[in-house]
Amino acid sequence: MPEDVNRETVERRRDRLLDEYGEVRVHEEREVVDADRFVDLRDFARDGYTGGGYAWVVRRPEQAIDLTESMPDEVDEQPAVLMILGRGGDRWGLPGGGREAGETYEEAAVREVHEETGVDCELSDLFLIRHRVTTSDGDHDERLHTLSVFFDAEYSGGHVEIQPGELNGAAWFEKPPARLYPENAYRAATFWDDFESDGDPLAEYGE
Repeated sequence: MPEDVNRETVERRRDRLLDEYGEVRVHEEREVVDADRFVDLRDFARDGYTGGGYAWVVRRPEQAIDLTESMPDEVDEQPAVLMILGRGGDRWGLPGGGREAGETYEEAAVREVHEETGVDCELSDLFLIRHRVTTSDGDHDERLHTLSVFFDAEYSGGHVEIQPGELNGAAWFEKPPARLYPENAYRAATFWDDFESDGDPLAEYGE
């Protein structure tokens, strides 16, 4: 029988989130990676890595920095969402990252948002859990279980100041950018009235 690495831990953490936040979409995903990468991922998993937390951080107009005198008075500011552009990527994603030992997914999300972007936030809800099962295209028969947990959050302070070694950029968006990762597109569909998506954005990941 294949070994399910971290399955019980991931399912227990998933159930805790569902108990606390109520009805939330859980997206099941299967991923097959090359054998060399799988060995690295397996080592991380056996060291306790179970995924990470990410945040859809919203800044309200009254929380934005005051406009300079050169800006017109009639500028119509809207709520803005914080997004990041990863190194080597061409799509906008959400700030966040891996859970460290002893952390909850909530704590990981808040810490990573600050570390990556310099922005502080307070989580308000949970909108998506992605349960990924990773297998190897080689002769390894383990299955690695991880959760990616996506929270709604409110801006509480700070300004965008990225870590150049991790990101290509970060910005506040009052309208959705053209290229989004599926998790962003899934949340954008209920945040922006004029957002257009063909079908279920998460279908890209498979079910």
